Amino acid sequence: MKIKVPEELIKLAVLLKEYGSLYIVGGYVRNAILGFADTDIDLAAGIAPERMVELLDNTKFEVIDKSYKLGSVTIKYKNQIWQYTTFRKDNYGYGGYHRPQTVDFINDLRQDAQRRDFTMNALYYDILKQEIIDIYSGVLDIRNKIVRCVEMPAFVFSHDGLRILRMIRFACELNFRIDHATLITAKKMSHQINYISGKRKFQELTAVLNSPKRYEISNPDAHIKGLNYYNELRIWNSHFIPTSKVRLRTVKKVNADNAFIGLLIDIIDTVIPPCIEYFINDLLGEKGFALKASEVKFYNIIVCGYYDALNRMNNKRYFFKYFEHFEKIAEILAPTKKFLYAKYKFFYDYIIKHKLPISLKELNLTKGDLRKHFPKLSSKKYETILYNALIKVFDGFVKNEKLALIDEIKKDLQEETEKEKMTKDENAKLLKNKKI
Repeated sequence: MKIKVPEELIKLAVLLKEYGSLYIVGGYVRNAILGFADTDIDLAAGIAPERMVELLDNTKFEVIDKSYKLGSVTIKYKNQIWQYTTFRKDNYGYGGYHRPQTVDFINDLRQDAQRRDFTMNALYYDILKQEIIDIYSGVLDIRNKIVRCVEMPAFVFSHDGLRILRMIRFACELNFRIDHATLITAKKMSHQINYISGKRKFQELTAVLNSPKRYEISNPDAHIKGLNYYNELRIWNSHFIPTSKVRLRTVKKVNADNAFIGLLIDIIDTVIPPCIEYFINDLLGEKGFALKASEVKFYNIIVCGYYDALNRMNNKRYFFKYFEHFEKIAEILAPTKKFLYAKYKFFYDYIIKHKLPISLKELNLTKGDLRKHFPKLSSKKYETILYNALIKVFDGFVKNEKLALIDEIKKDLQEETEKEKMTKDENAKLLKNKKI
């Protein structure tokens, strides 16, 4: 079978011809057989990385990155970039850390294929001979839509827990089924996932959630298929989630763009943590998936906004807190809680229609104005005064104009002073009567 190869890559193969064949390996070959293009091209050959750098010196092919330890070289030609890796044998330490401790460079394609994960990814395409080298019957497994380990599954998973997560992702993205022996062994060895970084676990989980739109052949419900595999293999504990199975409800109802938020809600509904905010901080923060602080904050706002709606928070309080994020929260409420969605959406539209101020930045009064007109007040009190003024404007008791707001605050402060005086007089009177 011939595969379409960029002309520039053919030139590179010709340049290296006397040192051995240059191969395209892995996903690009697999996807070509399936009938769709993949922009990423990985290369392999028996040329050592240092030698490859020497051979490309003073040519049109530029080496922009290299790792002699792992035998990888990044090659650039104009706007095209390829990842080259020398044929190698990986030597792992104890555990499933994914990254080999050392590698031995070899000149044996068959031995190089042995270190790969699944048969569909262990395909080599000889660029100049225009032929596929298929040691593990990967083409047949692609035709039959099967994810199968290249060697005994226990050997494949023994030092790399990430392969279990990749197995699930490939099955979802490509709409394949997992070979029975491969799946059973993955379940027995799921503890290997504990060695993988939280960041990489999140990347694979996100890829599963995005799998319905990864390729043309992807199933619209591919992400649910993947999450069911997570349940079947009981790997949530290795993802910092204290449960063996997650009840999948919300994630099935929301659209694909909100799949992760839907899953978060399902996880919370399953685990029932004492504090949602703390739980999300631990799960998504440094202790867990290692997301950026801004991302953790965003998910916290959306999820808490969803649950505050379920708890029927007062309209005013709700929109003072969630107005800026309501459109995203509404995307979760609309397919799951139609009545609550209609209730809050009506009020949201009312605020927009009547241009009601919903935050302090929309108030025509600042802390600087308060310092000017009320210099004797404690600066700690300014925030409370501004917030109370915002409520009065929102409720229609005063216009959102600086002078009107200043007059209203003066009146409030005067009433407050009078109340304090009355309380002081009453206390003095009680004290006097007690002495008598």
